[in-house]
Amino acid sequence: MSLSKQLVLLISALVLLLFTGTFLISVHHTRDYLESQLASHAQDAATSLGLSATAHVASGDQPMFTAMVNAIAHRGDYLSIRIEGLDGKVLVERHTDFRADVPQWFMALFPLHPPEGDAMMMSGWRQVGKVRVVSHPGLAYRKLWSTAVDTLVWFFVAAGALLLLALALLRWMLRPLKKVEWQAEAICNREFPVVEERPFTLEFRRVVDAMNRLSIKVRQMLDNAERLAARLREQAYTDALTGLANRRHFMAVLESRLADEQSAGGLLLVQIRDFKAFNDARGYQAGDQLLVVVADLLRQESAGLERTTLAHVAGADFAVLCEGLDEARLRELAARIAAALGGLCAVQEGLPADVGQVGGVMYRDQAAGELLAQADLALRQARQAGGNAWVVLESAHAACVTRSATQWGKAIEHALDKGFFQMQAQGVYAAGGTLLHRELFLRLVDLEDEGAIVPAGVFVPVAESLGLAVRIDRWVITEVCERLSGVFGEEPLAINLSSGSLVEAECLEWVEQTLRAHPKVACHLVLEWSEYTAQAHPQRLREWIDRLAPLGVKFSLDHFGKGFSAFAALRELKVHYLKVDAAFTRDLEQDPQDTFFLHALIDIAHGLELQVIAEAVESAAVWARLRETGIDGGRGYFLGEPEDVRA
Repeated sequence: MSLSKQLVLLISALVLLLFTGTFLISVHHTRDYLESQLASHAQDAATSLGLSATAHVASGDQPMFTAMVNAIAHRGDYLSIRIEGLDGKVLVERHTDFRADVPQWFMALFPLHPPEGDAMMMSGWRQVGKVRVVSHPGLAYRKLWSTAVDTLVWFFVAAGALLLLALALLRWMLRPLKKVEWQAEAICNREFPVVEERPFTLEFRRVVDAMNRLSIKVRQMLDNAERLAARLREQAYTDALTGLANRRHFMAVLESRLADEQSAGGLLLVQIRDFKAFNDARGYQAGDQLLVVVADLLRQESAGLERTTLAHVAGADFAVLCEGLDEARLRELAARIAAALGGLCAVQEGLPADVGQVGGVMYRDQAAGELLAQADLALRQARQAGGNAWVVLESAHAACVTRSATQWGKAIEHALDKGFFQMQAQGVYAAGGTLLHRELFLRLVDLEDEGAIVPAGVFVPVAESLGLAVRIDRWVITEVCERLSGVFGEEPLAINLSSGSLVEAECLEWVEQTLRAHPKVACHLVLEWSEYTAQAHPQRLREWIDRLAPLGVKFSLDHFGKGFSAFAALRELKVHYLKVDAAFTRDLEQDPQDTFFLHALIDIAHGLELQVIAEAVESAAVWARLRETGIDGGRGYFLGEPEDVRA
């Protein structure tokens, strides 16, 4: 119960107690006063009647003193009138029926006991009889009832006005507590406001000042932790000169992508020609400037491509790893980079016309050494082809299916129409071993290739380029709501959605309506987007969270750490899970720098009430090391293999 309600109840109880006491005292005093009035009234009547009827009683004139008694009793002001002889014999007696226009319970609660008035009848010195009179209490009851009702009405009017005034005063006095409550909720929601208005009440002012100091301190602590983690990450994983990923981080990302059977894409190697000669001729400072220019060129040409890793792997060598890019788009990217390299000679003094070459190859499910050898072969062929040339080898790997975009589009649409998709689920487990949720993976059944199973990493990038990714996302959500809800029971399910679904307003409307129609599914659903997508469209992600979180939906960022986004952005997104990219966990037992980074990331995430989940947990040693860092959960073959989902 809130403090204001407690204070109102306390005030009401005190007012009620005060009124009850005052009311009872007032009614009892009024009753005593009325009883004394009744006694006086009866005594006066007895004395008056005794004086006027003495002569008639003494003479034995029965009709006369009887008429006098009747005259007095006829008015109804007396309950009984009686004249007795000296021997106690009743000479005349009259009674009036008791009537009072007040509730019976009131008379029982506050009874009136009218006293009897009496007077001796004296004829000279001789006693001739006695008069006894009892006043009728009806009028007194009506007066007592009227007084009680007026008191009650006044009390309720006064109490109502007092309570309204008390509520207004309490609202004004407790307004600082409302702001403190709002401030505490904001801190829990990863915001750190400061209450500017200081209350008049000294105690409340101290509370507000203490909360302001707490908010500032927590924000400073998180800022310091974020800066420390960012510096650690930059030192460990980025090239100090260009700001791109260094060779160590690039190799970790490459190996993690190649180990993931769901992943496919392309690799480009970019080399500046005769870089040593340029350094000798222009100096190392000019050489460093050229490397920075080429890094900026790669950022510009790859802008807008999701799941792309840019790296400076050696003195004059750069790498572009494009996850989910098909062969046609990889060739287009290689051509743009080569053309941009050729244009550098016009703006960079001392460069020859042949600035550099680009060599590339598609990858899927193969060894890193084999892929790099193929890319190096493509780079050598580009050098032989002439100035600023590019070469992308045709995929020779058996697992890579070469198909035009039109053919892929027809295959995906056919699968959507006929439901030729297969889903697998892999458990995500907490550090204690309990299931957090199951993550769903989609695969396409390729009937044109004798029913071959094509992972999402191969066909989803093509679907995104053809505008079919949103239809795939809707198909998956429909399957989960209508067919798979009974398969997993109360187990939460995580679904990876495309960037197209995130930015399309109609998709959010459709998802909200669908989940409102299936509330039991909504409260066990986790929606995931990659870190790159969230970084590119933070406002849209916040809209999804604001609309769907009230339905019980949770949200997750996938492949976190790969995009080198600012930790401060996590405060605004209000997601529930961070899934750390496999590049930071796969070789954790051999690389202590990854451990330091994970420690910093987990500390920051826990300060923001986020759960951190590790991807690619493939061995007991890695899982043990992850648990030492304070990780909340993990997913990988060591914890559980993907299983086919059958409705």
